[in-house]
Amino acid sequence: MTLRTPLILAGFVAGSLAGLAAIPAAAQQKTIAMAVPNLASSFWVSAVYGAEEQAKKDGVTLLKLNAGGDANSSQQISQIQDLIQRKVDAIIVGATNGDALKGVVEQAIERGIPVIGISSPPNTPKLASRISADHYDMGRLQAECLSKALNGKGNVAMMAGPAGQVWADLRARGFKETLAKAGGTITVVAESRQGDNRNAALTTAEDWAQRFPDLNGVYAATDDMAAGVISALKDAKKIPGVKVSASNLSPTAQELLKSGELACTSIQQIVAQGRAALTQAGKAAAKQPVEERVVTPALLVTAENLTSIDLSSVVAPGDYRP
Repeated sequence: MTLRTPLILAGFVAGSLAGLAAIPAAAQQKTIAMAVPNLASSFWVSAVYGAEEQAKKDGVTLLKLNAGGDANSSQQISQIQDLIQRKVDAIIVGATNGDALKGVVEQAIERGIPVIGISSPPNTPKLASRISADHYDMGRLQAECLSKALNGKGNVAMMAGPAGQVWADLRARGFKETLAKAGGTITVVAESRQGDNRNAALTTAEDWAQRFPDLNGVYAATDDMAAGVISALKDAKKIPGVKVSASNLSPTAQELLKSGELACTSIQQIVAQGRAALTQAGKAAAKQPVEERVVTPALLVTAENLTSIDLSSVVAPGDYRP
């Protein structure tokens, strides 16, 4: 049985998620796998951390699989095929590409293995539960931040994140639609759709710095990409003149906020999403009712409010390694 009402999680919650009952005893000692696109990404490190912490609390064995990059759909498909053969009790999937993963995920479901989608879910309606942030709202917050920083006018470029990722599409849409509604004169002069990779972002931003001498701002879909953008703009002597916004809150992003090189970041409760995914996977494995959808809200972080936010449900500790 699946509950049909989305569960919206409000605020930052330390430890287990408020409003979610503990995993039933029948779910104990289950083996749950978590397949993610890239553990070089600070987002997936924090999501896995949340799942691992919840697994320890619930007495669940967690298998962690890294596809090695957003473009490695074939690797992730192979990993999930292996999990089907191993007959794990449930699988949590952050998809390298939602469409590419649909077939193998539906194979798992047909074999009786429930699948939970997290952040970038496989593109199938058969998932037991979906865990996500309000990605559209994250883009909206970035648009409001950059618009304020630029006094409602100027030229911005978008480092919009990997194509085929729902989260990247929603953030970009929230950003563009909010700018359009604001009624200012901010113009998007370039948009790149590439993987969540700092070095690739740096290379693209180097090109932008030369092609667009009047560039005033850059939207970055993630903090890792923003770090690459800022490195390129610093080398081009365009920081602090060009304002940069980001999403997520890695330790690197925190330092960039403190230094004033990053204007703001719209954040999601990444660790909380990992915890929620593990909780719902455990319930699904035990054939207990699950929440069809768990959504964590977005918040805007600046240098001014950074120290007042409880980060325990946002980002993994700096010394954590999956």
